[in-house]
Amino acid sequence: MSNNTKAKMARLALVFVYGTLKRGEPNASVMADLVTGMQKFIGTGKTINAYPLIIASEYNIPFCLDKPGIGNRINGELYEVDEQKLEVLDKFEGHPTFYRRQPQQVEMDHNGTTVTAWIYMLPKWTPNLLQSSSNYLETYNSNGPHNRPYIQGENCQCLDDL
Repeated sequence: MSNNTKAKMARLALVFVYGTLKRGEPNASVMADLVTGMQKFIGTGKTINAYPLIIASEYNIPFCLDKPGIGNRINGELYEVDEQKLEVLDKFEGHPTFYRRQPQQVEMDHNGTTVTAWIYMLPKWTPNLLQSSSNYLETYNSNGPHNRPYIQGENCQCLDDL
């Protein structure tokens, strides 16, 4: 294996997505676009810890609130991404000023193993956000029974944008 290949492999990261970046969801193209970096779907899983996953704001955005022990274990998808794709995801999620990327333990559905992956969580929120929110979810689907489809085109980079 060449040094260049080893260096490239060392820069790969695991990212767990639970919302609009999942396959079949409104922003899946951000993850799938190979022009903006490499991604490889690893499988589905769920967070080891429970968190509040809500849909809130006038844009019906899915938020995972950084409040461990409340809510449910969250279902999502695990991807291996390169540095370029991670930078694109950071920009898309407004890290670190809006969402914050942090490591979390994820249990894989296909074999029960636990991996550590990056997840984008909302570190702070206003009471208004919670008042406009759905019930706590385990799985996000834009067209789910909550009747709150995601509204494309929002550009939220801070809580004041909601």
